Amino acid sequence: MPADAPDSRVAPLHANRSLVDKEAEALLEHERALLESLHNLMLQAGTDEETLRRLHDLAASLGEWFLVVVVGEFNAGKSSVLNALFGTVLMEEGPVPTTDKITILRHGEAEQHHRRSDFITERHHPADLLRGLTLVDTPGTNSIVQEHQAITEDFIPRADLVLFVTSFDRPLSESERQFLHFIRDAWGRQLAVILNKADLARSNSDLDQVIEHIRSGFQTLMGFEPRVFPVSAQQAFAAKGSGDEAAWRESGFAELEAFLTETLTGNERLALKLTAPLDAADRLLRRLDERLTERRTVLDTDATGLDALREQIAEKETELRDGPKRYLTEVDNLLLEMERRGVQFLNDTIRVSKLGLLRDRDKFKEEFNRQVVRNAEWRIEEQMGSAVDDLLRQVLSLWNQAYTHVAEQARRVTAEKASAGQPFLYNREEVFQDVMREARRTIDAYDLNEEARRLLENARSVAALFAGTQAAAVGLGALATVIVAATAFDITGGILAAGALSLAGFVLLPRQRRRAVKEFTTRVESLRTDLKAALTEQFAEEADEALAEVRTLLQPLVNLVETERATLSELETRRDAIHANSDALRSDVRERYGEARIG
Repeated sequence: MPADAPDSRVAPLHANRSLVDKEAEALLEHERALLESLHNLMLQAGTDEETLRRLHDLAASLGEWFLVVVVGEFNAGKSSVLNALFGTVLMEEGPVPTTDKITILRHGEAEQHHRRSDFITERHHPADLLRGLTLVDTPGTNSIVQEHQAITEDFIPRADLVLFVTSFDRPLSESERQFLHFIRDAWGRQLAVILNKADLARSNSDLDQVIEHIRSGFQTLMGFEPRVFPVSAQQAFAAKGSGDEAAWRESGFAELEAFLTETLTGNERLALKLTAPLDAADRLLRRLDERLTERRTVLDTDATGLDALREQIAEKETELRDGPKRYLTEVDNLLLEMERRGVQFLNDTIRVSKLGLLRDRDKFKEEFNRQVVRNAEWRIEEQMGSAVDDLLRQVLSLWNQAYTHVAEQARRVTAEKASAGQPFLYNREEVFQDVMREARRTIDAYDLNEEARRLLENARSVAALFAGTQAAAVGLGALATVIVAATAFDITGGILAAGALSLAGFVLLPRQRRRAVKEFTTRVESLRTDLKAALTEQFAEEADEALAEVRTLLQPLVNLVETERATLSELETRRDAIHANSDALRSDVRERYGEARIG
């Protein structure tokens, strides 16, 4: 804790049993536990350090005497009000700022004072008003010393009541309005207004008009109308010194003194004491609600963007899987055409009239290639090249889609952070930037020619494996046509080996021709089926690998959203529990000590 910050080393509330009972002590302990839970929750939610420190101070100070903090501009007459209240010069007065420090007024049997720090002085004064009550006099809200303002604001969260001093000649100045926002909006303090210099009013009507101006201003600024005590500190001080009771009452101080000594006693004081921390907790919970709602909105935006990207990937997955199908179908059609031509060739060739061609293997092969294979080799190669090119273009398009989407998200996150002017709601920017850079690196390193060569080699290797050949070094089209031709040569070679060209060929050749056609058809059909399955699987593996790489790239974003969703759910659950606990404690305080109202 900073040296100039308030501490909790003061007389505890339970030191005076006339001011508190065991039920109040138990409620204070429950409230302390509630504030500690709220502190831990806000710490995890990323609340600023100043708010956390002040919340910690508030929890630590719950056992102090009833704390009344006096605030206002220097020329409003705060020091004059306090001097008049005690009938002696405890605070220095003057036409320029004289209070350059926080002054803590406590009860003491003898007059004494000491400096607790450069900016805090503690005074003890033997006034009955200070029994069970601590008054804190602060520098002006328009003080030019920033430390004054900061230390004043350190006491506000701990205050059970704030006495706001303004003046008849300058009621609710702009600096006072700004300070009121801090008092009420940030911490929800109970507040009463002392309107000093009321003797400047030329008539009761003028005074009523200023009081109404203050009340309406508070209603506009704060949402409530405060209790206003119009007083004349100058008249009151003189009356106190002379013992003139009529002048004392005329100064307005009799009503103010009665409020401090009679109204704020017993249950009323305990109701304020016990309600003040709950008011602060409710204000902080509302701010936390806003922060969590903002985080939920950001999370929903990120999750929606991620879902949209997933849909794009799903659509691209369909294109990746379906894209090669039409090319593979065309390859299959080319093989089917070769099969049909091969059947026709066998039917036309395995005849007695073609014995010369059947006996000449080289000529047979040449004729088979001319009539059956034709241009199938380069047509198959063309289709496979197109299939590979199409697949690789789709893969590159997938990476570009991922990059574009993440880059747009990253730009949005960076812009949000810049507009917020502070670290953003949860650590997203670095993750988005890392994913974007990795996508860009992958795209820049993507070599279409090299990828095409690799994919075609893999396809040939798989086809060769299924075909049971070592011919993977040649193109896929050449491989397919070689396999078809080899099938035909193998079958016709079997015919020759079986003696189909003997003198009995006239009888056996038709049967051999039918067997050869059937066997050729069966083997080519098997080739077509196996080759299509092998290539389909190969392309599917390529698609799966590309999709897996993109999903791996996006996994940090998925983890980010899932982690934030879990964190938010936990924070919201704990927030709801603290809300319920605060409501229950407020109900207990109201039931035992009544409503905390001073307005």
